[in-house]
Amino acid sequence: MHVIAALMAAEGARSMTGTPEDVGLSFVVLSLVFAVAALIRRWSRPLRALFLPTAVIGGFLVLALGPEGLGRVTGGTGLFSSATLSVWRVLPGLLINVMCASLLLGERLPPLKAVWDISATHVIVASIMSAGQFAVGGVLVLLLTPVFGIDPKAGALIEMSFAGGHGTLAGLTPVLVEHGAGDLLEVGLGLATIGLVTGIVVGAMLVNYAVRSPSISVARQQPLSPEDDLDIDHHLPGPDDAPLDEFRGMTQVTAAAVFVGVSIAVGIALLQLARAIVSTAGSDFFEKFPLFPFTIVGGVIVQYCAVRFKFEWAVNRLAVEGLGGLAIDGIVICAIGTLSLGALGQNIGPLIVLAVAAVAWSIFVTLVLAPRMFAENWFEHALAEFGVSQGNVATGFVMIDMADPARRTDAVRGFSYRQLLTRPVLGGGFLTALSVPLIASWGLPLFTLVTLALTIALTVWGIRRRSSAPASVSR
Repeated sequence: MHVIAALMAAEGARSMTGTPEDVGLSFVVLSLVFAVAALIRRWSRPLRALFLPTAVIGGFLVLALGPEGLGRVTGGTGLFSSATLSVWRVLPGLLINVMCASLLLGERLPPLKAVWDISATHVIVASIMSAGQFAVGGVLVLLLTPVFGIDPKAGALIEMSFAGGHGTLAGLTPVLVEHGAGDLLEVGLGLATIGLVTGIVVGAMLVNYAVRSPSISVARQQPLSPEDDLDIDHHLPGPDDAPLDEFRGMTQVTAAAVFVGVSIAVGIALLQLARAIVSTAGSDFFEKFPLFPFTIVGGVIVQYCAVRFKFEWAVNRLAVEGLGGLAIDGIVICAIGTLSLGALGQNIGPLIVLAVAAVAWSIFVTLVLAPRMFAENWFEHALAEFGVSQGNVATGFVMIDMADPARRTDAVRGFSYRQLLTRPVLGGGFLTALSVPLIASWGLPLFTLVTLALTIALTVWGIRRRSSAPASVSR
C-alpha cells in the first residue's frame, strides 16, 4: 500500500506533517476510534434502527473529542494530537483515489448494448438526479447570494456533496481553492454528512411508508425491523465473483492492492497526458484538475487488459470491494471528524436551505418521476437511486436491501450495471469535477439554465421511453 500512497502523494496532495511515527500512530488511533464506534452502534438500538453507518458514528465521535468539541472546553486539540489531526485532514483527499479506482475494477464488463438494455432507465434517473441537483443548487444560490453573500460557485455544492460525497469534496479541494471558493469546502462537507445520514433515515421512512401503502407494490412484504441491522457496506456476493484462492505467491488482498495501485498509476498517466495536450493550446485547465476521475478510467483500462490478456481471474472483486470499502470508511470518519464547526456556523443559513432542497429533490424524483420511468418494480429501482443521490453507491445497495432483501427484483442488476456508464461522469466523475470551472467560466445563471434544460430534456426522454418501450427493457 505504500506504493499507492506514494503515487497519490506525487499528484500534489498536501504533505502530512509530523514524523513517520506520527503517521503510523494516527492510523492506530483511527482504528481505536472505529472500534469504539462499532461498540457504540452495537449497544445502541436507536442507532441500529436508523441504520447509521459505523464510520458516521466514528466521525461524530472524533468531532466531539477533538478540537471542535472537547478542545473548545479544554483550550487544546482535545484527545487527539495536532499531528494525528493533520494526517486525518489529508487522508480523504488520498483515499478518494483508492475508492474511485476500485469502483469498476474486477467487474465483469458485458457488451455495451447489454449494459444499456439492463440499466438504461437507471442511467436516465441518475442523470436527472445529478442535473437537477445542479439546477436546484444554482437557482437557490442565485436567490441566496443577495441575502447571505454566498459565492456563486456554491451552485455546484448539492451535486458535489450529495451525489459526490466527502471524498469528492476532498479531491476537489484544489479546484475550489484555485477558483477562490475554498471556504465552501466546510459547507460542502457539512452537506455531505447531512446527505449520508438523511439518506439512511429518510430511506428507512420511505420503505416503511411504501410497505404500509396499498398503492405501492414492494417486494418486501413485512415491515422493516431494526434487527435486520443492515450496514452501509452490506453487499451480497454475486455469482460471478472470483473464488478467494491465492494468486500465485500473493494473497487476493495483496493482488487487489496491486491492481488498484496500477489503476491509480494509469490515472496519473492519463491526467499528465491531458495536461500535456491542453498545454500545447496554451491552456492550464488540467493543472488543478483532480486525479480521482481519471482513476475510474484507469480501473476500467486495467480491467479491460485483464480480460484481453486472460488474467481476469487474478482480480478478485470481493477483495477489491474490501479495499474500496476501507477507503470509503476512512473518508467518512476523517472528513466528518475534522469538520470546522466555526465555518459551518458562519454559513448555517445557506447550509440548511441547500440541505432541505437537496433532500426534497431526491424524494420528488423517487416518488414522482421514477414511477413514470421504471416499468417494473419501480420502488425498488428508484430507492437505489435515492440512496446513491444522498450518499454513495453503498447507500444505494443498502436501500435495495431494505426494500428487497430476498432479491425478488432485478434492481441490484440494473443499479450495478448503470455504474459502468455513469460513475466516470456523474456523482464524483468528470462532470462533477468540471462544475466549478464551468460556473467560473460561464457564470452561474448560464450554468443553471443549461442544467435545468438538461434536467427537463432527460425527464421527457425517460417518460417517453417508458411509454414506447416494452417492459423488459424499461428498467
